[in-house]
Amino acid sequence: MTALEIIGFALTILAIALAARSHVLTWPLQLVASVLYVWLFAQFNLFGEATLQAVYAVLAVYGWLQWRQRRLDATTVVKLPVQRLSRNEWWLINGVGVLATAAVANLQIHFLPTDVPVLDSAIFVFGLLAQWMQAKKRLENWPYWIVLNLLASGVYFYKSLHITGVLYLLLAGLAVWGWRNWQRELAAA
Repeated sequence: MTALEIIGFALTILAIALAARSHVLTWPLQLVASVLYVWLFAQFNLFGEATLQAVYAVLAVYGWLQWRQRRLDATTVVKLPVQRLSRNEWWLINGVGVLATAAVANLQIHFLPTDVPVLDSAIFVFGLLAQWMQAKKRLENWPYWIVLNLLASGVYFYKSLHITGVLYLLLAGLAVWGWRNWQRELAAA
């Protein structure tokens, strides 16, 4: 356990708690936490997750721009609403996810010194898709995060990143909370 891991842990918990409440400050915190985790994961040969965190940093800027409030006029402020994925979006996300996971895993098997190429690749690919869904405020991002966080937790415990393993168990719980909050927000809209 390092100071880097502890700081990343704290920032990530706070960021996801804010995401669950649809608070725009989730994005700058996710940006900083992601940059810290790029460094940490690269040190443990988790190249898929390190790359994923780098992309999360870029997507944090995108999410920040998506979620910012826009003024239509002097009195009307518009927030990005929670929406559901369409059936076509769901099929596209999952089809791309499966094919991309296979491709990335194949690359890792042939070119990188990792002992968990399929899990690392699945977490990488579906994490990107879940982060995009979160930035677009699609309700279904939360179930993806629940599964991904549980898988990632197992990988981190296996790699002796115990505090990060605990973090991802907590993130799975926060994803359940976020899913419920966003369901209420969608119902109220």
